[in-house]
Amino acid sequence: MITCLTDPTDGVVELTVAGSVARADYDRVVAEMDGAIAAFGKLRLIETIEQIGAIDSSIWWQDIKWGWHHLKDIARCAVVTDSGWIGPVTRAAGALLPAEVRVFPLADIDGARAWVREG
Repeated sequence: MITCLTDPTDGVVELTVAGSVARADYDRVVAEMDGAIAAFGKLRLIETIEQIGAIDSSIWWQDIKWGWHHLKDIARCAVVTDSGWIGPVTRAAGALLPAEVRVFPLADIDGARAWVREG
């Protein structure tokens, strides 16, 4: 399941992944992010990954296409997790992206929120 909230004052989108991800969840989140990009320009994103379960296979290709199309629409992305493998993968991918990407532990969610809103 993914929950998604957009701050109407600054457009920061905060996602929380807790378990399996269904296509309906993904579609709802993409619509929310598209709306934030349309309203605020560059997307500033906080992705909290508490636990990852099964991910609907129909999402993968759609997500790659969405991400490629919006590479320059993301200004900052904070990934907040204690899952051991997600941090290194995020750092490696972030080195190749035009967006600023940082990884934070779950205990520092407030630090992630502050960083995304800086600058």
